Amino acid sequence: MIEKVLPFTVIGGYLGAGKTTLINSLLSDSTIGRLAIVVNDFGEINIDESLILSHDGDTISLTNGCICCSLADGFAETLSRIKDRSNEVDRVVVEVSGVGEPRKIAQWGHTPGYFLDGVVVLVDTSTVMERSEDSYVGETICSQIAAADLLLLSRCDLLEDQEIHRVEHWLKDKSSAMTLRSPISAAMLFGLEEIGVDKNASSTDHVSATVEFPLSVDLATIGIWEKSRPSGVVRVKGFLNINERAESHTEIQMCGPNLTMRASQSDSPKNVLVAIATPRTPKASVIKWLNLLSLPD
Repeated sequence: MIEKVLPFTVIGGYLGAGKTTLINSLLSDSTIGRLAIVVNDFGEINIDESLILSHDGDTISLTNGCICCSLADGFAETLSRIKDRSNEVDRVVVEVSGVGEPRKIAQWGHTPGYFLDGVVVLVDTSTVMERSEDSYVGETICSQIAAADLLLLSRCDLLEDQEIHRVEHWLKDKSSAMTLRSPISAAMLFGLEEIGVDKNASSTDHVSATVEFPLSVDLATIGIWEKSRPSGVVRVKGFLNINERAESHTEIQMCGPNLTMRASQSDSPKNVLVAIATPRTPKASVIKWLNLLSLPD
């Protein structure tokens, strides 16, 4: 029996950036599967009492199948508890403290039984540029931004579009991560799109494209393809046969610019990738990019 491996997503950002608001929305979202949310302190989040099924000290079980775990006993113990219940959850989301370092926490995503799905950092669009210059907190904020695979802009409703563009332009000098404006769909945040199913009509909040590959692919081709990613592509996932890898099937995961490859846990024989992009991204350009993997050397 193949051991279940849980995707491990890190959510960071400075104090007041909107992490807790995002966590609360995830806990009440019935469309994204069963989550194990890891937080420093239960008191920092406001779980809807109607969702609480039971509370046994370090873990709160919710009626929608999600669980919320505290770090009272440290990361190793908490991840061990979740792993013991891996048949009950679909993915793990860790909220980093406001002054914490997301990239350090992301290293726990390489713990046996998990794989790092990505680092999402929330940015308070209304204050980030000013705070980045602060002698006390500026270094922390810039370090968090640099650690991101996806940057999620919060409080955009407080600003004019021109001001938001100014922040987006500023962030390009701080990080190679994809920048998105909140709120975003679960498909954008976690890549929740069914592999191997191409939709005729794009969702109102994202564009998706699926391509199957009849032949195996060289690592050199993947390297060129990775660097050619269209700016609107947020997520890619699927399976490929790669010539230089010993395993017959490799799982591909891309979160923003971050590409990971690992031995497939799936019984599916298909070589197929699905890409998820922002609404303004031409679907034809996404398909053309995916098809770079099938071009002859």
